[in-house]
Amino acid sequence: MINIKDIIEFLNKEKAISFISVLAIFVSFTLLSFIISFLVFSNTALNLLQKQVQVRVFFKDSFVEEQILQLKSELESDSRIAEVGYTSKDDALRIFKDLSKNDPVLQEALSTNILPASLEIRARDIKDLDSIYEELISREYVESIKYLKDIKDKFKYYSNVIIGVSLFITLLFFIVSFGIIISTIRINIFQKKDEIEIMRLVGASDDFIRSPFIYQGIVYSMTGSFLAGLIYFIVSMVMFFTNFLGIRDLTYVSIVGDFRIHFLIFSFGLAILINFVGYLLGRLGSKTAIQNYLQI
Repeated sequence: MINIKDIIEFLNKEKAISFISVLAIFVSFTLLSFIISFLVFSNTALNLLQKQVQVRVFFKDSFVEEQILQLKSELESDSRIAEVGYTSKDDALRIFKDLSKNDPVLQEALSTNILPASLEIRARDIKDLDSIYEELISREYVESIKYLKDIKDKFKYYSNVIIGVSLFITLLFFIVSFGIIISTIRINIFQKKDEIEIMRLVGASDDFIRSPFIYQGIVYSMTGSFLAGLIYFIVSMVMFFTNFLGIRDLTYVSIVGDFRIHFLIFSFGLAILINFVGYLLGRLGSKTAIQNYLQI
């Protein structure tokens, strides 16, 4: 049975160590929560930008509208393709005139025959753009293809960099927090050698001797992680309701791939997750310290 009063008294004896440990874990988990948020927002931004990357296929005049629409239907049945848009020669002319409405001379020189019909293709996954491009460029009725390969490659590169750096920093913070707990419990074990010897002499069980150190590690870690989760949630709410950086307009964030969740639910869930991880880290760290430094 856990005696909360005994745990509080136990921690009160070492206020300086307790404060430093909780503060270090708080900082680590606060940074961890914002790194996870940054990773999720980066994934959301990349998903939004990825949907703008496209292959635009321009057709020769000999490839009539009926044939283009038939090709459009074939492409829409392709599992790699998310969306196919059709722009006729008349639509292309109207769009160009809207863009050049301040240049009447250019508008008068334009005619429907100058601008080709086209299909705008959006892939479900950015990596499929290469294969889609290669399949279409070889067709004889294709006049040209506007393929934003450089943008696609940059998206892929920055996505990998963000994920790699974020995972490395996250792992580093876990190691730091784990080390802090072990070091703190080790110090307390060494300071209480005489008390442990006395408990052994009077017949105290191993579990009775170990339990204060285990609870100590859990309290340290959960206190730090709770404060970190609380601060993160408050900051998230302020950012959402003040629409900081357009977060409220975004509404949904992409956690993994295209899986989306409401920003408020994500923020609350992450705060809970931080607390749960704090509990696991505190328990594991204290048990590791006891196993290595408490010889009973």
